[in-house]
Amino acid sequence: MGNVIRYMKISVNKEFEELIIGYISQSSSINDLKNILKKLKQPKNLSIFRNYIRVNYYSIYIMNQSDTESIIKEVKYRISREESKIKRSHYFKNALKYAAIFCLIFGLGYYSNNNFVPNNEIQKIIPKADDVLLYSDTDEIILKKGHNKSDGKKIISKINLIQKQDQLIYDGDIDLKELVYHTLKVPYGKRFNIILSDRTKVFLNSGSTLKYPIKFLPNQKREVFLEGEAFFDVTENKNELLVVNSNAIKVEVYGTKFNVRNYSEDFNCDIVLVRGSVGINNSEVSELTMLKPGFKGTVDKENFNTTILKVNTKIYTSWIDGEVIFRNETFSQILKKLERLYNVTIINNKNESLDELFNAAINVENENIEQVLDYFNKIYNIEYQTFNNKIIIN
Repeated sequence: MGNVIRYMKISVNKEFEELIIGYISQSSSINDLKNILKKLKQPKNLSIFRNYIRVNYYSIYIMNQSDTESIIKEVKYRISREESKIKRSHYFKNALKYAAIFCLIFGLGYYSNNNFVPNNEIQKIIPKADDVLLYSDTDEIILKKGHNKSDGKKIISKINLIQKQDQLIYDGDIDLKELVYHTLKVPYGKRFNIILSDRTKVFLNSGSTLKYPIKFLPNQKREVFLEGEAFFDVTENKNELLVVNSNAIKVEVYGTKFNVRNYSEDFNCDIVLVRGSVGINNSEVSELTMLKPGFKGTVDKENFNTTILKVNTKIYTSWIDGEVIFRNETFSQILKKLERLYNVTIINNKNESLDELFNAAINVENENIEQVLDYFNKIYNIEYQTFNNKIIIN
């Protein structure tokens, strides 16, 4: 495989692993960064840190430097940026996360300036701009981003439905006698979120569809229907549980935060619990499988067996903020996610990579598809060409 870096199982304690993942996903606090700096004084931890980071997207530049001093300097740099950001926060309320600029300039900018993919093989990829669609029984509404007033824009007056940027807000005070449903369809390349009538928040990922009542009615089950991926922040209601239906799989909750991923092409449905408690069942098994916070329930969609595993929930929920972490995934799995994230078509002719496990992290808000592919070209020796707005992996 030449210069391809293969995934290696690294023995590392859970605390240090979580610190590293926080560093990769740019969610570390100052204290976390200082703890990392302290642990890096030990040669074993430094080696572990280097092996983890070298297969991730944000710190590629610094890991191309072989000396310890550069690694230590980069962590210190992040600490100083975060401390400086806090001191100036009342002047820069909308400042980027610490190190975001650093990563963009010294990480991806480094690649772009060094032309790792020959220019004569690259055509500019222009992702398709599909619309977010809202369906009712009688209407189809195209939701255009841009309503940025503090009070948003009323898009359906009779139910007082408001759109603010990429969010729909439903009114729980409207007078309804029976359930009326809306369906929100989010295309590849976009994300959207909803505040339901009971104030439950739903974040929908690219390529996802949610069907839900425009108002939950008293003494009736709160029930929604999902295809794709969504993060739920459910308003607690001890009298009426919320049921999330995802094909033949059901997740029952009262008040909690959790993520459900169940795309049609997936072999499994993953439910990751951040807070609270949820129960999982399906059409074949009526008994609930309970999840605790920090655990993932994986349902095999062929035999409906459910396995429970303790996980770092950030890996599965960071997509809400545009951060996508790939952990121990095949190249084909990553390519499918890239198609959804960027709304592009990718043809993979590199069959020898199918069984290899990869690790990477990207920021969809800051990195375009060419920058992501340049990363795989440099680190994993994977070449690509573009033709007729399609990406061909060779």
